[in-house]
Amino acid sequence: MNYSIFIKSIKYIFLSISLVILLLVIMNNNSYDIKEMSTNEAFEESEFQSVNQVLLKPTFMGIDKKRQPFIVSARKATRYRNSPDIFNLEEPIGEIVSGKEKYFLSGKVGVFDKRIQQLKVEGDVEFNDGDSLVFNTSEVYFDFKKELLFGKKKVEGKKNNSLIISEGLKIFNRENKIIFTGKTKLTLKND
Repeated sequence: MNYSIFIKSIKYIFLSISLVILLLVIMNNNSYDIKEMSTNEAFEESEFQSVNQVLLKPTFMGIDKKRQPFIVSARKATRYRNSPDIFNLEEPIGEIVSGKEKYFLSGKVGVFDKRIQQLKVEGDVEFNDGDSLVFNTSEVYFDFKKELLFGKKKVEGKKNNSLIISEGLKIFNRENKIIFTGKTKLTLKND
């Protein structure tokens, strides 16, 4: 009998503790007032409700048609409820492997569509091979499925001491071909 009384008393003690904790949680949640919270940036209520997820330092990985890996990473990514496969990126970096070489794409902001595997990068865009090849522009698109990098904004390319300036470019990874579009100026220098 003493054992059952002990068990019953413990049961009631735990029940009362859990009720007290539940009341504290409810009171704590009700005490927050949105007007009291200060933020550096004000969001429209409709915009805030449409945000589904904010990711810090995300990394997206995939494989292109040649079964070579590509990576898209960023400082921050925001995904909205109405388009779950599209991520708005801050300071995006794209990386693709072609044979034994790696190519990098970076900029200030970008949009990555995970479903169709396309990356758009804007603001101080740089495409390089980590060595001597560098292209700078203001906006570029990278289609990982088609292995195509293209842009219609002014581009400046450098390799070693040579320089090329054009109104746009297309880089076909599968064909190892670069096409410069619009007015183009090429300066070749011997080392």
